[in-house]
Amino acid sequence: MRPSRSLHVTRTPAGGRGLAALLTTLALVLAACGSDGGGRADDPTTTTDGTAATTPADCIPAETGETAETTATTATTTTGACADASTTTTTAAPADPTPEEIETMSDEELAEEAYVAGYPVVVSIRTLQRLRGLGTNTLFWQTTLAGPESRVIVAPNRDTLYSIAVLDLRSEPLVLTLPEVTDRYYTYQLLSPWTDSFAYIGTRATGGRAGSWVIAPPGWEGEAPEGAEVIESPTNQVFLLGRFLVDDEADVANVIAIRDRSSLQPLSAVTGAEPGPPLAPLAEAAGTAQAIPTDAAFFDELVPSLAANPPPTDAQRALFAALEERMADGEGDDARRAALDAGAAAGADRIAAEVASRTELVGGWSVNRDIGVYGDDVALRAFVARIGWGANVPEEAVYPVAQVDADGAPLDGSRDYTITFPADRLPPLDDLGFWSLSAYGPDMFFAPHPSNRYTVGDRTPGLVRGEDGSLTIHLSHDEPSAADGGTANWLPVPAGRFVLMLRLYLPAEPILDGTWTPPPAVPSP
Repeated sequence: MRPSRSLHVTRTPAGGRGLAALLTTLALVLAACGSDGGGRADDPTTTTDGTAATTPADCIPAETGETAETTATTATTTTGACADASTTTTTAAPADPTPEEIETMSDEELAEEAYVAGYPVVVSIRTLQRLRGLGTNTLFWQTTLAGPESRVIVAPNRDTLYSIAVLDLRSEPLVLTLPEVTDRYYTYQLLSPWTDSFAYIGTRATGGRAGSWVIAPPGWEGEAPEGAEVIESPTNQVFLLGRFLVDDEADVANVIAIRDRSSLQPLSAVTGAEPGPPLAPLAEAAGTAQAIPTDAAFFDELVPSLAANPPPTDAQRALFAALEERMADGEGDDARRAALDAGAAAGADRIAAEVASRTELVGGWSVNRDIGVYGDDVALRAFVARIGWGANVPEEAVYPVAQVDADGAPLDGSRDYTITFPADRLPPLDDLGFWSLSAYGPDMFFAPHPSNRYTVGDRTPGLVRGEDGSLTIHLSHDEPSAADGGTANWLPVPAGRFVLMLRLYLPAEPILDGTWTPPPAVPSP
């Protein structure tokens, strides 16, 4: 009997260098490490060459190359942080143009609509193409904790180790095989170039059970191995973004043991069938994901990507079909090219306006919740691609970010602060969820500190609660004295301006509905 198909999708209400540089750098540094033939390779995810940074998988190639695990807290922020512990201001998605309306649009109006709708794909394809040095369909594993020497991933994450691959399903499906993992949080996020998180495997989605998952191209009707589940991708190209919780350096070996029992293989390697045709190498990227064209050159990149990655809805398919038809009819037409230039510029302005209008702060924190799956809300899809590419659905993780204290003043290491969680207001999480608080410099990297301590969270040994059960985190650049509480609850911060990020994995309903928000950073007298 043919195995049943399963699609682990969580839908939410619509409302430098990126990841590419991370993996490209890994490929260069670790070329000698090679692969074990089962689709993995080792990769320390750090570099000390001072090159521009990238975005972690659950985050964004923001316009200035900032972190993807952070969402912009305000329109003017320059750190591109990916979260906001308050809310994203979501407005009703404007109705997509009907086929009749599309027919009557001017070339410039059509180009503007297509620019906004297609922006996420161009960001994704450029990111994918920057990985061409790695090839495709190979699973890479991070095997060292991030620290101040980690200058590749912006907003380095000391809580998880990454397991990442770029998939191309045009040759044949791929089979991801994983052991049982029930003693720690983990997730694999499957992300389309349209930035929909269309499936998950892991603690939340599949209960951490052992198994094999066939990741298949759109419309695939082949036979899966006995017992395997089929995840049918909406696109031929897919980002596979894995994260495994790790407690400390000693715990890294346990994640490596999981790696050694995991594999990513072509379906034919599992079934013994004839392999699919070889894949063409990835094209060289026309530029970075942070510098998307705002003229007609945008459409020269977009249109060839549509065949491999069909638009996600009927309305968007009609829009892009009209665009392709007009581009073909007007090839060599200077007037039509000028209309594409003007439409792209107008579309870019619309996306910038979205960034300016969709965020607000609560207690100095900001958070985006209505993200991960977008339907026909092309404005929200473009907004997140601009400042939060690769965002998880909020049921998987939420990332509040603060750049100001309780009084609205910028956070600065020349002052001391406290953040107090009342006993009944600790972050509410589901089973195997976790939280942590990290401090970064304005560049969203860890600043070297003699304590070698960069994160405090629910897994930090020796945290001291107050007599009333509350938990107070002390933030300062200098080590606090015993009279000031000592180092048990201390989070060292950079000497100057800094940014806080609170990671909330497997958040419970009060976080998701906004009834729980983080307490502010209160400056000491």
